Amino acid sequence: MSGGPVPPGIICSLITPFGDDEGPDGAALARLVDAQVEAGVDGLFVLGTAGEGMLLAPEERKRVLELVVEAAAERIPVVAHCGAPDTLTARDLARHAASLGVAGIATVAPYYFRYEPTDLYEHFRAVAESAPETDHYVYDNPERVGYSVGVDLVTRLVREVPNVRGVKDTGDSIGRITTYVARPGVRPEVYVGNNLIILPALVVGARGAVSALANVAPELVVRVFASWRAGRLDEARAAQLLLARLQSLVAGMPFVGAIKHLVARRGLPAGRTRAPQPALDRDRAARMDALLQTDEELRSWLRPLA
Repeated sequence: MSGGPVPPGIICSLITPFGDDEGPDGAALARLVDAQVEAGVDGLFVLGTAGEGMLLAPEERKRVLELVVEAAAERIPVVAHCGAPDTLTARDLARHAASLGVAGIATVAPYYFRYEPTDLYEHFRAVAESAPETDHYVYDNPERVGYSVGVDLVTRLVREVPNVRGVKDTGDSIGRITTYVARPGVRPEVYVGNNLIILPALVVGARGAVSALANVAPELVVRVFASWRAGRLDEARAAQLLLARLQSLVAGMPFVGAIKHLVARRGLPAGRTRAPQPALDRDRAARMDALLQTDEELRSWLRPLA
């Protein structure tokens, strides 16, 4: 698969299915990739939050990415998350991802310690320059990292580092997205990571969304984008509101465990989580299933796949 550009549209933040030994299950991963291709998503985001990438050793991350690229078989672009708490590891992961021909590389802000803007600039610049022929995106996820990279720094990186293209912003602020796309001159490409704001973000100029819920109901998430692009705004709004109901269903639950439970409900091999990431216990699973039973419209999007 040739690298870049990362397409506009819906990028599924792919889960990583683990076996009983907590190792990545290659056969299950291939089935999940096939399901996403069949559902019409525009790309795959590998080893992000939903993919539990931060819980894997670097060599495991490389292996999972290799499995996804092999399963994708040039049918769909792949974006590799290569973020790490240190620059050396992030650069190594980025070089490996580029060698596989991924469409793009995303790097979350280095976590645990907090850094000054100058330190962050040098970190993201170094990662981008380690794979200069591949498009790079800052992955801004303050809820998980503990701080935000910020609009000014992302914009500076896009303007000064040739292969930094934009940002995956996982916040819930339309004002923030608007600030990105309103910048004069060269501005960041914006992908949102919050399922609640996909449609309003598209309206103000976002390029697309990286969605964990696309593991569960890719057809529904794709409809938000496809309807908006076709100018069917009432249909897009209806899909967005239904997606918000799905988001509410997993609220308060262990996030990855809830996603994997719903994926398994659709007859797909979700696998187990990687410790200490909690699975969905029996009581919470029953509660989620009971809530879903009361929403016939939403349940219709979650029927088991043939």
